[in-house]
Amino acid sequence: MRAPTRMVVALVSVLVLGCGDVTEPVAVDHTLAILNGTPTGTAYGAVGALLLDYNRDGVIDADDQWCSGTLIAPTLFLTAAHCVVPASDQPLGSQFYVSFSPNLSANATMIAAERYEWDPQFGNSQANRHDLAIVTLPAGAATGITPASLPEAGALESLAQRGTRFVNVGYGATTVGKGGSSFTYDGLRRISLSTFMSLQPTWLSLLINTSATKLGGDCYGDSGGPKFVEGDATTIFATVSTGDAVCRATSVSWRLDTPEARGFLGQFVPLP
Repeated sequence: MRAPTRMVVALVSVLVLGCGDVTEPVAVDHTLAILNGTPTGTAYGAVGALLLDYNRDGVIDADDQWCSGTLIAPTLFLTAAHCVVPASDQPLGSQFYVSFSPNLSANATMIAAERYEWDPQFGNSQANRHDLAIVTLPAGAATGITPASLPEAGALESLAQRGTRFVNVGYGATTVGKGGSSFTYDGLRRISLSTFMSLQPTWLSLLINTSATKLGGDCYGDSGGPKFVEGDATTIFATVSTGDAVCRATSVSWRLDTPEARGFLGQFVPLP
């Protein structure tokens, strides 16, 4: 995705006020990306891009990047539900593709998905959105890539505290113009760090005010992408779901250690 112009019913908190206080979600463009990041190269190889023929030109390339996600089993790619639910520019039955190439612009390998399923409870509640989806890949298509691990139940209760830094990995916008007037993309998989802000029953909120933290964040291009804890490059604890509209303050991710998330994920993979 080159510019934040596609609108779907996406969950984006305009502002997180503090511990336990989140504003009502609103409908905003659904894709988010890595800010102030550096290219991963071959690291974080389980993190991929979700694409579809958005330009309707019959060619799948960096311009068609839609969301991000993570391989959690040899054929299962975890992303956000709002990335695959039908929309005007993404009709039911759309053919999705996944690429694990660190550079989508350099002869990237595109894997045609066999099917995709989202949590059936997605969209039933603004506060509890169940924003998860599984994209199934052909057997052998991701050979050589080690899947990421899922967290134990309640793992974030002890990990998420002041001073904890989380790792953002994904594709998309690398810089934001003044006032959110422009977004720059380069098709590279990038990594950045963000600091812990608050933990709600189903949400992990991170501070992405890069001017204040001197770190990074996520923005347009990375919905569905993973949140790792600094020092652990193998376990994903949450997936990107929302953020403020101009990528200046807060990133909000759907926790993977909750009964809600585990209830959906346990249908596809064994849980720790």
